[in-house]
Amino acid sequence: MATSSPSCGACDLRHITKPSIVWCTECDEGLCTECQEHHSLSKASRRHNVIPTVEYQKLPTDVLKISPYCIKHDEKFQIYCRKHECPCCSKCVVESHIVCQDVVNLDDVIQNAKTSNALCEIEETLVEVAENLLKIRQHQQDNLSTFKEKRKGIEKEIKQTRIKINNHLDKLQEDLMKQLNALEEKESSKHLQLLSLLDKKKKEIAECQRNIGNIKQHATDLQMFLSMKKIEENISSEEKFVKALVQDGDHALSYKINTSIQNVMSNIISFGEVHIESKPCDIVLIKRKAEQAQMMVPTVQLRSIENMKLEIHKTINTKERYIYGCCMLSDGRMAFSCISDQTVKVLSDEGSKDFELNMSCKPFDIVYNSEDNTLAVTSANSEKPCITIIDMKRKQIKKTISLDSRNYGIAQKDNQLIYSGYDKGIRMINLHDESICELVRDKMPYECYIATFRDNIYHTNHSSQTVTCYNLQGEIQWTFQNKNVLMTPYGIDVDNDGNVYVVGFISNNVVVISPDGQRHREILTASDGINSPISLHFSGSNNQLLVANLHKKAHLFNIV
Repeated sequence: MATSSPSCGACDLRHITKPSIVWCTECDEGLCTECQEHHSLSKASRRHNVIPTVEYQKLPTDVLKISPYCIKHDEKFQIYCRKHECPCCSKCVVESHIVCQDVVNLDDVIQNAKTSNALCEIEETLVEVAENLLKIRQHQQDNLSTFKEKRKGIEKEIKQTRIKINNHLDKLQEDLMKQLNALEEKESSKHLQLLSLLDKKKKEIAECQRNIGNIKQHATDLQMFLSMKKIEENISSEEKFVKALVQDGDHALSYKINTSIQNVMSNIISFGEVHIESKPCDIVLIKRKAEQAQMMVPTVQLRSIENMKLEIHKTINTKERYIYGCCMLSDGRMAFSCISDQTVKVLSDEGSKDFELNMSCKPFDIVYNSEDNTLAVTSANSEKPCITIIDMKRKQIKKTISLDSRNYGIAQKDNQLIYSGYDKGIRMINLHDESICELVRDKMPYECYIATFRDNIYHTNHSSQTVTCYNLQGEIQWTFQNKNVLMTPYGIDVDNDGNVYVVGFISNNVVVISPDGQRHREILTASDGINSPISLHFSGSNNQLLVANLHKKAHLFNIV
């Protein structure tokens, strides 16, 4: 915003400084009281639009900088070039826009600008953005409160874990102290008994010594001789007793610490991990413009599964065994992932070989990203799980994204890849920063396939013989299971109307399920060449369905 009142332009030329009271948008200068009167009476300027200077100064600074005169030539703008989207003076046209075809009169362009639909849309968009910002702010405020509550919950859990550990260690210590005290008491009792016995033996030896002295002085030689035998026997017994005590050795208390406890400080380096989990935001943004556009679009008859027909377009000889993934490119080429020889093969629209790449992993499923012309390939149960990105223009591997789980079926949504992550559930990875968030935490079996359409995720589970539809929050929308029609569901995809196509590996067929999961129909069988089908791909641009058998054959059908 302007902070000081501009001076009168006409007076400035006469070296007189007077504050302006009005601003002429045509002359692009301020006018004082006297000059305004002359300006309003002059034939050249009487029709000019003037506004009070105070109101003019309320305009944003960027708007105040916009002048009706060309900065380069100091001439008034008269022409507008639609190609370059800029106003031009007569000299600008001659110098820079002489070859431009779409040049119109500026007055025709700016006429009714303040009442134009474009301005109305801008105003409506601003209202939408403001409302969305309020919703996001409230969401973030709620999220902040949730963070605090979650922090308290985690802190409580950490403390409870510590208490449990302390209680367990206290119990172990108490049990060991009881064992220590019992051993000490038992050994002390033995020592006291031995000391008592030693005192007794000492007295007996002393008595024996006194007896020998008396015998030597007062007994006869016969008595001495016969007594010596008995004394020797007693002494021999006592020597054996002393020797046995020495051989028995000293008894001492010892302590050997449990190595598991001893290694706690070295092996357990943290109490746990605290991290931020990313998950899709459940805010529904206001988008009136899109809603209005949808209201204006004529209703299009959706494709019904009852009226759907498939006609064979061509059969492709993949020449390989164990083809687990397939997809069609925007130019009609087809890509196949082959686990048996760890390659990704790309065929022309006629079925001839375009190129192939050797992979360091076991390529399972494959998806095409038309935005950057790349393929994303999963690695199944490879030793080093990853997703490999292939540059289709250069026909080489662009990069490898390391993962912490097996990965099987894969699908794309905007700039994100959604994949079936085995025991990690269903996960989504952002290709921009490679951050991963969990959509469905339930453990999944191996070799599950996945597809997306709008805000839904479709997942096959050959173990439970089911096809499940989730929303982006991981909530189940519907589940389809009919073993009489679909056995061992593998590859899956969705057409532009939300109809879900699934291959039955054991039932040798392709089944289409209605968008609500309530109706189904078998549309391809073994008689159509479907033999152990493993994957499929729907091409929305060509309205075609590519179905790949596990071995050697793939079939391309037109949907009519």
